[in-house]
Amino acid sequence: MSTTESVDDLMERFYAVVKLPHDPFAKAFLGRCRSRTIKVGGRFYKYFQSGSGPAVLLVHGLNTNLGSMVTLADDLLAQGYRVVLLDVPPHGETLGTTGDPAEIRSLLRALYAQLSGLHAVVCHSLGGLWALTAWQAGTGARALVSVSAPVTTRFLVEKFAEMNGLDDDRSRELTGEIERRLGPAVWQEYSALEAARTLDVPGLVVHGTADDYVPPDHAHRLHAHWPTSTLELLEGAGHFDIMEAPELRETVRAYLRSLDATGP
Repeated sequence: MSTTESVDDLMERFYAVVKLPHDPFAKAFLGRCRSRTIKVGGRFYKYFQSGSGPAVLLVHGLNTNLGSMVTLADDLLAQGYRVVLLDVPPHGETLGTTGDPAEIRSLLRALYAQLSGLHAVVCHSLGGLWALTAWQAGTGARALVSVSAPVTTRFLVEKFAEMNGLDDDRSRELTGEIERRLGPAVWQEYSALEAARTLDVPGLVVHGTADDYVPPDHAHRLHAHWPTSTLELLEGAGHFDIMEAPELRETVRAYLRSLDATGP
């Protein structure tokens, strides 16, 4: 990285998203779904749903797309649930190249409100941070399942600095610019730990013991801040391969069945 890089360019790199097209497996799954649109802040967003049972919203993480949730979606369909998926902007086939956490939060809040009978939200990686910080009073979902989620935006900055070789001065510049654009309360507003303190619904926190991208300590911290949560550690699972692990599907199935057993 050039030391002459402007802070605007640094911010753009921090929020940059790797655009991955849907693979054949995801396209085949979407071919069996119904597409819908939702208007938020003057923009239209597309989401997909299949099935007719209790609705489960699936939220993918950074630098992936809805395809990373398709294996789990297929399993939930077989269990009688209705699944809802989307490309979180600007991932997959949505417009743009840089993510805006405020836009993502607004979209998820609108989906929480629009999806009638939303049973649960299941999210992976940064999708967990997005989904938790979008939660607010009146959200109708009965529970949230967080898989391999980082718990603070500060961790994202630290990870970015480490991966890009930023010195302390450049890291402080990035931190200051994030505060300037999103407000000084950004670290509280976009913290899964702060969100978890106020959650009035049960949750499941899942993490792989071999996750070398988001350390398992994040799961322990989230569980400690979320009084009604359950913690499950999957032995040997990494950050990305966890979504294909049969143990994850079994864990999510069992948890959702436990919700079903308690009634509405």
